[in-house]
Amino acid sequence: MKFNSELTSHQNIMARQEYYLNAPRTDYDSLSEAEKAWLRLLNDQLREIEEKYLPIMVGKLKELEARESDPSDWMEDFNLSFLITIYLRKDDPEYEENDDNILMEYKNKFFRYSTLDLEWGFGATCVNYAVSCEYFAGEHHCYLYYQLYHHCCLDWRDLFRIGSLYVDIKIEEQSGMLPVVLINQI
Repeated sequence: MKFNSELTSHQNIMARQEYYLNAPRTDYDSLSEAEKAWLRLLNDQLREIEEKYLPIMVGKLKELEARESDPSDWMEDFNLSFLITIYLRKDDPEYEENDDNILMEYKNKFFRYSTLDLEWGFGATCVNYAVSCEYFAGEHHCYLYYQLYHHCCLDWRDLFRIGSLYVDIKIEEQSGMLPVVLINQI
């Protein structure tokens, strides 16, 4: 099931959940050792993305917080978010030459970071998000990997369809309400 560009990310996840209510999920135990090894490599790549982008996100966050607390700066509030777009492999059956070929988008709308976040969330790579099931024994799942298979409702077989990832860091700067001063009334 490919990402529907006419729906929001949340609506796509809901559609995927609805789809999987009626479709069988792949049991992790049914995967071959080669497939499990491929998934562990994907997990490692996602952990590297977290480790690479966390300092960038924290740096942007500090800049924005400094501006927010500066009374001379016009910016009163902000949203710092990231979006990871997951694209299909070119050999996927649903791949179309003149299409975006998005499998899924994962969006974190409000990035805030503190020492508490070292225990949960993007960049908390020391945390193991693997469900405490015996078939994950010895595996260490990063936050993004866990989000894909658990919260974005991607089946293990869907993860094999990933061809590339694209990371967007988005900043929305907000002024708050600005008064309009009328000099001459009409």
